[in-house]
Amino acid sequence: MIWILYLTLFILSFTLSVLGAQTWMFITLLILFVASSFLALLYPLLWQKDAEKVKRYLLKSKQPYHRFLHAFLYEKEREAEMRLTKIKQVQSRKYAEILLFTQQERWADVKAHLQTMKKSNLTHYYAAIVAMEEGRQKDYEQHKNQQKDPHYVTWLTVEELRRNGDKNEALTILEKQIKTLGGLKLLSALHYKDKLQHTN
Repeated sequence: MIWILYLTLFILSFTLSVLGAQTWMFITLLILFVASSFLALLYPLLWQKDAEKVKRYLLKSKQPYHRFLHAFLYEKEREAEMRLTKIKQVQSRKYAEILLFTQQERWADVKAHLQTMKKSNLTHYYAAIVAMEEGRQKDYEQHKNQQKDPHYVTWLTVEELRRNGDKNEALTILEKQIKTLGGLKLLSALHYKDKLQHTN
């Protein structure tokens, strides 16, 4: 899709130069091109409703964090650990380690990372998961109440139901949510659903 944008930019720029267009038209065209390129790169990660297309995007991506996510969601844990070593960007590496440590139930390591990170929907979500795991109900409620992303709130509710033995209700809520998701959240929900179906 990006090559189509480049081709369009070239054709429009050439046409404007032939017509003797003013400078502000070229600047406007450049701004529109940059915005379109940005949206084209973000679309699969945020809005794409086809899980297979998101999966292929991660697999083909040159970004080490995306390759890690593919390994984490669809390959063996050892492959994810290997991909983790390729991530150089500090914040992305911490997010990746939190995902892996949570799966491995290394709660002390998750907590250590969370203490060094800026508060966000993601950190509140994992802080709530750790608090739930450790039986700190007050801390769990605090993090859940600070969570502004309704999708994360739903996942916390689903996890509560699972732990209370209401697995069927948890799956029903999750399946309903999946229909509304796109991009990485869709893949995450499908991954969570698969784990939920294979746990007691």
